[in-house]
Amino acid sequence: MHEMSLAIDLMELVKRHVPPSACLMTVTVRIGPMHGVVSEALQWAWSAVTSQATWPQAKLIIETPPWRLSCPRCGRLWEPATVDEHCTCGSVHARVEGGDEFALVSVDVADLDASVEDRSRHEAENQVGLGTVV
Repeated sequence: MHEMSLAIDLMELVKRHVPPSACLMTVTVRIGPMHGVVSEALQWAWSAVTSQATWPQAKLIIETPPWRLSCPRCGRLWEPATVDEHCTCGSVHARVEGGDEFALVSVDVADLDASVEDRSRHEAENQVGLGTVV
């Protein structure tokens, strides 16, 4: 199951972006269907990894963008049921335009030194957009 190695690598990446005085709350990733990642398996692997880490409460949010194809003949852009779907114009040469993303979108932390009131106020400020990582 490659989801376990993904969860381990993801945690290693996240550790580099979380300050020592912070508590990891949420990690958001965007994984397109072309990667063949099973969301439930990745959630299970994340739970296993975080239970052994400093932040057992850290939640994983997985965004799954749809497949997108474009037709070089007519320019149509659509979200097909399968990646090999033909265009309505009859062209069989559609190009993949999306669905291959694998990105760490954000890491949400809470400052351990802050009061409970300050944590909720600073959550949005502590969100870090990290872009594509894999």
